[in-house]
Amino acid sequence: MSHPDHTPDLKRLNRIVGQLEGVGRMINDGRYCPEILGQIRAVHSALKGLEAQLLKRHINHCLRSAIESEDEAIIEGQVEAVVDLFRKQ
Repeated sequence: MSHPDHTPDLKRLNRIVGQLEGVGRMINDGRYCPEILGQIRAVHSALKGLEAQLLKRHINHCLRSAIESEDEAIIEGQVEAVVDLFRKQ
């Protein structure tokens, strides 16, 4: 089974990395705690958005391909992969 293209996520991920670097600069500059916390919450939100986008792509591509294969072992493996993601939260 092929995997979907994740290159569109790199732009979003680079923005998140930039936000994290900004948090580091804020800490080094001794910025006010609530300002730092606000930026950290923004990073959390951006990561959740990326996570949701990847999960949606996984369901639409990988899980759909597994179901279309009609191979019970492949289907079960893909379903378990998604369930494991939520179990670990």
